[in-house]
Amino acid sequence: MFEFHITPRVSAALFIIMMAVSQPAISLALSNQMDIRVLIDVSGSMKKTDPNNLRIPALQVLTQVLPTGTKAGVWQFANTPTVIVPLGTVDAKWQQKASIAAQNISSTGQFTDIGAALKAASFSAQDQLQGRQLHVILLTDGMVDVSKDVAENKRARRALLEPILQQYINSGARVHTIGLSHDADEATLSAMAQRTDGLYEVAVNADQLLDIFLRALDNTIITQQVPVKRSEQSFVVQQGVESMTIVVEKNGDEQIKLKDGKQRILGQQQDLSDQQWQSSSTHDVIIIKNPTPGTWALISDTATLKRINVVGQLQILLQQSHQNIKVGQRSYLDVQLANEQGQLLSAEQLQGFQLEVTMNHADKEVFKKQQLFLEDEKTRMHLPVLNDPGLYDLTISVTNGELLRTINRSLRVHPLVAIKQTVSTQQNTTLMPVTQELNVLTETSPDPISQTEVLVVSNETASAELKALMEGQNTTFIASELTEPKTAASKVAKLVNKLKNKVISPAKTSLVIPEAKVKVKENRGNVQASQPEAASSDYWRWLFVGVAGLVLLFLFVILRRTSKSVR
Repeated sequence: MFEFHITPRVSAALFIIMMAVSQPAISLALSNQMDIRVLIDVSGSMKKTDPNNLRIPALQVLTQVLPTGTKAGVWQFANTPTVIVPLGTVDAKWQQKASIAAQNISSTGQFTDIGAALKAASFSAQDQLQGRQLHVILLTDGMVDVSKDVAENKRARRALLEPILQQYINSGARVHTIGLSHDADEATLSAMAQRTDGLYEVAVNADQLLDIFLRALDNTIITQQVPVKRSEQSFVVQQGVESMTIVVEKNGDEQIKLKDGKQRILGQQQDLSDQQWQSSSTHDVIIIKNPTPGTWALISDTATLKRINVVGQLQILLQQSHQNIKVGQRSYLDVQLANEQGQLLSAEQLQGFQLEVTMNHADKEVFKKQQLFLEDEKTRMHLPVLNDPGLYDLTISVTNGELLRTINRSLRVHPLVAIKQTVSTQQNTTLMPVTQELNVLTETSPDPISQTEVLVVSNETASAELKALMEGQNTTFIASELTEPKTAASKVAKLVNKLKNKVISPAKTSLVIPEAKVKVKENRGNVQASQPEAASSDYWRWLFVGVAGLVLLFLFVILRRTSKSVR
């Protein structure tokens, strides 16, 4: 009998080769736990752009609809940033403190130091270790303004878009920027959002603030909603809903009441243990635990139901490949269903569930598709190639009979802009010019049939978390090479990667990865290569496996001899 002993070095080499040979993971399961930090501009110019201080009720509603267990905090900034709602875990007490603290927002500052605000709210290494998704929501109406000296303002803007923003990119955090009026520095705010794959939007006036705040929140948190019958101001609560959050726009009605599933009347004056009612100058937010199943309705002549968020036994796990793409790029959604313990539903439990995605642009429906959930794997919905720049609204619906849950998301399509790159000599990191958006160089594919545009996107050095979110796009990032310790395992990995690149990619494309020119067919949401090309791919794959095996055998013999000589 032969005994085969694998040394630790050989074991590491085997693991690396197997990882290199195997297909890369399409997407990663992301935690639904969030860490959200809100930054509110209180510079003097806000008196003009927000004369009625509508930031206060908008912020109050935002903090009330945050899910329990979320980590959150609020800062205001002008000359210097100040904490107005301490960073903490969201619960009823935190929400009550936030509602009161928001009333202290004023507009007395002279300057607008966005960089200092981002520094104050930055994420630490400990924040990253907690495994939460990291997000910032920033509201401002102006430019980067730290001094009356123009040169100093330019330096502050460059610092904001390079080292300060780079820290957010390294931590995998998304920055969602909101410009109040078109007087805001839209180029800077757009670049901040695009580089971190966050949402960017402009509120023409303060009346739009709440809707944009909620849209930013929808792009941050997987918020399940039930549809509202606008004509009747009613909605249906089904069995199994653990809690719901109702947002009502008062429109002057200070005596709002609700009719529950058993036709009982609920109001703010009632002191019920399972009811939390927060009121602002413009909206009411009502949180009800274990709501009675049935049809609920709003009782008011002027007020309107804005949204109904629900938490129940069904969990929807959603991963959006991109929130920012260029014209001609593809994106997709991965959706899975789980029970209240987070256990994925089995094939039998998935029977009857259907996924529907609708996309609207400029109040016009541009895409709608339905498909059944796949068994025991992620259900992927490919979104169409979009040729018109702008903001697209996505509605993701999960249905099963009378059960209906919706999730809202946004997707911004950016135009193709060819500009020059600038390279920072510090830390050998490729960075973008601070005066323009994320740049894209394009060239037309020589294949007249595909008419595919090849994109080269300059990008800062991103963290593993952010790179995972950007998987699947037809672009490659230019970034400085990370230095690794030259261990035996790393040498084997480097050698294997070189062999793999030579075998699979004979053409030398150091910065450009053309879109694969293969004929595809849809099979229950999965894309497969045609048979002749699949056979060719298998040939090269097995050739690579054979070469890798020879390399492994060679290394094993050397290491075996080395170990014997040591003895």
